[in-house]
Amino acid sequence: MGDRVLFQVVSGEDFSPVVYCHASGSEVRDICARLQGRMRGRHNDLHYTAARLVQECINERPGNLSFGMWNAVGIQTEADSHGDGGVVLIDVSGPQMEFKCFGGYWATATTPGDLPRLMTYEEQSSGAFYNALKAVNS
Repeated sequence: MGDRVLFQVVSGEDFSPVVYCHASGSEVRDICARLQGRMRGRHNDLHYTAARLVQECINERPGNLSFGMWNAVGIQTEADSHGDGGVVLIDVSGPQMEFKCFGGYWATATTPGDLPRLMTYEEQSSGAFYNALKAVNS
């Protein structure tokens, strides 16, 4: 169905509309890094961060598909996730942007403000090969 991810910018009890990306789950780290760089020096600016988030998600892609927005009635939770990349909350309430991920494969983030690095296909393949070899030899 895609590699869906939902983004939302939050600051305390305030929140932005939800930004839906149909096939950008694997790009979450890059989108967040670009957003963090773009918004450096604009701490706690929920509205401008949300606007720049949309800009970074679309990233000059042509056409009129794969991205959407809707008004939120609250801060997104794991229950709102489509699975895939899950939900990424971008918290701008502190002195630096933090990312909170849940409801998808990005949920393994353990360091506030950072996203886990996904393994490349080569790393996944070599890991699977190593585990299979280890199982055969034990």
